[in-house]
Amino acid sequence: MAGPQARSGVGTFAPGVRLRPPPQSMHTEQRAHCVRTACARSRVRKCHRTIAQEDRWSTHGWIDVLHGIGQRLRKPKSMMPSHSDALEDVLDNAGDELEFAPDFASGDSLRPAPQEAKDEARAFRTQFGPSQGPGQSLIPTHPIILRDLPPQAESHPTQAQLSRLHRTLNQRDLLILQSLHDYRYLNTLQIKELFFPSLRSCQMRLQHLKDLGLIYRWKVIETPGVRRRHSLLLISARGARVLANWHGDDPRDYVERSHDARDHCWHATHDLEANQFFVAMITQSRQCMDEGLLVWYGEEHVRAERRSTAREYKSPVPTPDGCGVYLAAGGRILFDLEWDRATESLARLRQKVGSYVGHFEHYRDAELHHVLFVVPTDDREDKLQHTIWRERPRFGHDSCCSFWTTTAYRLRDWGPLGAIWLPVEIRAAEAPPDQVTKLRRRAPLNQLAPILPHERAIADCIGKPLWWERRPGGGQVA
Repeated sequence: MAGPQARSGVGTFAPGVRLRPPPQSMHTEQRAHCVRTACARSRVRKCHRTIAQEDRWSTHGWIDVLHGIGQRLRKPKSMMPSHSDALEDVLDNAGDELEFAPDFASGDSLRPAPQEAKDEARAFRTQFGPSQGPGQSLIPTHPIILRDLPPQAESHPTQAQLSRLHRTLNQRDLLILQSLHDYRYLNTLQIKELFFPSLRSCQMRLQHLKDLGLIYRWKVIETPGVRRRHSLLLISARGARVLANWHGDDPRDYVERSHDARDHCWHATHDLEANQFFVAMITQSRQCMDEGLLVWYGEEHVRAERRSTAREYKSPVPTPDGCGVYLAAGGRILFDLEWDRATESLARLRQKVGSYVGHFEHYRDAELHHVLFVVPTDDREDKLQHTIWRERPRFGHDSCCSFWTTTAYRLRDWGPLGAIWLPVEIRAAEAPPDQVTKLRRRAPLNQLAPILPHERAIADCIGKPLWWERRPGGGQVA
């Protein structure tokens, strides 16, 4: 006899409704990673499933869906990182000069950013222009420097550790440390232009020096958004001790300079731009068979050298942002660089020009020493031309150096060796006319008056192939 009569509508399905069969299991070779791209600028996400998870889905997945098993709620992404290290972890995974969407960005969106939605939107231009220019590095005008101070960089190596480090380092590594000691701040691309054939080989070797605790490698980003720039490099106290041991000098002065560069980096952008002038000159002269930069003096070296002159003559002396000796036309072209970012008043520039005029009154053939001013705009160059003319020597027979001016955009388009240098007629009886920057003819750097002769080979200039093997003292030692 049959059991109790079942109620109608219970445990049955409506006519025409069938259960969906379970999905067929795929072979292991056919299980591919599920890749989902949210938008052109968001990072690629890869969803991985284990083999056990795939087998469970093929067997019980359709049942789990009915009961809501395995469906976890997605947590909304935070707009800000929970810890400051989250940003640095993202930057570790991105190389120099990359644009990326950080982990702390908002949820996925198919709507493009306002900057991308505008067809006429242009790429952000920095002071040195696009990255494809030869020898031109993207130096941000308002960078955010993420300082990283590992304890190993401040450790005091023993004599056995110093010997082991010297066996590990080659001549190029020591010259990199010497350059960071001489010029305080360089970035990854500048080191690449000086020592390496490719950016990747440069990054790998710099990472090795950082792992040894010899250099600091600080990440640099730029807003708006998070735009990665070339890392800022400077020598550490441990690297300073290794360099002093290599020269056989007392390490205290070396360590003190490294601490000063580490703790007082407010003008790092200015120093990078001034150093980029010399690096661009080196890169541009590499294509010239009979020209090259023989000596590049950093600001610290010139300041220490001219302080002794100031004590001797008891008068103020100029302290440029760098000095150089350029070999061209069989002679040596001596020049000082003054890099102006329009942060100083014209009165301060007038004092600086007066110190140059007073300093070179004591030198014979002072007109063969050239002072190069780089200013941001044509308007400031016009004002600088008038300022220099008003501060000219009081008497016609007084010796004086030669002044030349240019603008940053001319330097960006043509390079330091181009015909961009406008002379200042300090011997003229009348002041320069208005808009003098558009009236007079400009000259290239290799046509400035040289001092004859020179005895060094062009192959020994900075930036030439394997130049560090012939210049163990670095760019400041001829």
